[in-house]
Amino acid sequence: MRARIVVTCEVRDLAHQVPAHNSSTHPMMYKFTVLKMHRNLFIQISKNRFMKKIMHWLAPKEKMFFEMLAEQSLNVLKSANELKNFVDSYPDIEKSERKSKAASIKELEQLGDEIQNKIIYSLDKNFRTPVDSEDIRKLTDLLDDVADLINTLASRFIVLSIERIDEHTMKFVDLAVKITEEVNSSVLDLKRLKDAEEHCKKILKLESEADKLHDESLSDLLHYYKNPVDVIKYKEIYDLLESISNKCKNISVVINSIIAKHG
Repeated sequence: MRARIVVTCEVRDLAHQVPAHNSSTHPMMYKFTVLKMHRNLFIQISKNRFMKKIMHWLAPKEKMFFEMLAEQSLNVLKSANELKNFVDSYPDIEKSERKSKAASIKELEQLGDEIQNKIIYSLDKNFRTPVDSEDIRKLTDLLDDVADLINTLASRFIVLSIERIDEHTMKFVDLAVKITEEVNSSVLDLKRLKDAEEHCKKILKLESEADKLHDESLSDLLHYYKNPVDVIKYKEIYDLLESISNKCKNISVVINSIIAKHG
């Protein structure tokens, strides 16, 4: 029905160009003019249809890109929540159950890889994007980095045979959940640039808290832990936890860059 309406409008618009017949016009000349107009009409309609197909192919798939980035950021948030659940229950569960919970985080990391691959594939297929393609690529890479860090962290608890979850680790994990919540909200609000900017400010504040916590953690670690092996173990855990916040800060930098370009 829509195609019929479009063609009808095209015919009507072009038909106005056909000269009116009058007695002074030679019949053969008038017939030739009408046939020529019909031919031009057919060519014009064909061109219009072809150009619409081309424009449909070139048109930015804004909704698609925003939705895929939102799907990836939500997956990161789920990973952070799974990490908190993992750490909260860690001292009270057996090694086999610890491995099972770590495996659940690994599955989310693999799902994130699949989403990232879809985004990159879509970037390669489309010449035009809702924002700079390089910014989309940076965002998807950084979101993937956060998911990788969370997965690596869960794995390190088991590989390093961590048995005691200290206060600093608990605070770090709480910060990881909060900052990934803000990351997810900023990505969801990417189309509403002003709202995304507010979430970026919160990300920077949380990242600053994580830096301060990292300094405090290392200070206490070197002061209270006498076993050098324990110092090495927990330092690696603290460093990974801080890296999550640093990557989230980098995400906020990319989003702020998008706001500056398109706001």
